[in-house]
Amino acid sequence: MYRTWFRRISSVCLHWLPLLGWMALIFWLSDQPALPHPGRKVGVSDDVGDYAAHAFVFGVLALLAWWALRASWPKLATFLTSRPVYTAGAFAILYAISDELHQSLVPGRWAKMADLLADCVGIFIIVGLLGWWQHRQSRNQGRQAQAATHRALE
Repeated sequence: MYRTWFRRISSVCLHWLPLLGWMALIFWLSDQPALPHPGRKVGVSDDVGDYAAHAFVFGVLALLAWWALRASWPKLATFLTSRPVYTAGAFAILYAISDELHQSLVPGRWAKMADLLADCVGIFIIVGLLGWWQHRQSRNQGRQAQAATHRALE
């Protein structure tokens, strides 16, 4: 009994703590009145660096949400949608919206539709890549099952 509970708690911590930590990091960054622009040091315009950072941060959020949903509570992910990747994408978009609303309340910061669009681009890239990867995995599993059935019939 102890091992079962320990495994469950370990699984939840392993899969959900990275997501919660990433969300906390996003919240903390949004709560700062000003952020440095490292793009200037490498010769990239502020806008390009800012939008790339937004896409990266929220793409990682979607990836971590997918990993947490898929790995620790597959029944929950199946209940929400037949593909956990879409649930993770929807969650990341809702968090991006709440992040922009949060920024509008921070002195010296404001919500920008362009930032939200950059967030969504990163999310859509990750969701698209995960969907493609899952499709390939299921197709390969189907081929392996078909080959095994064919061998068994021979």
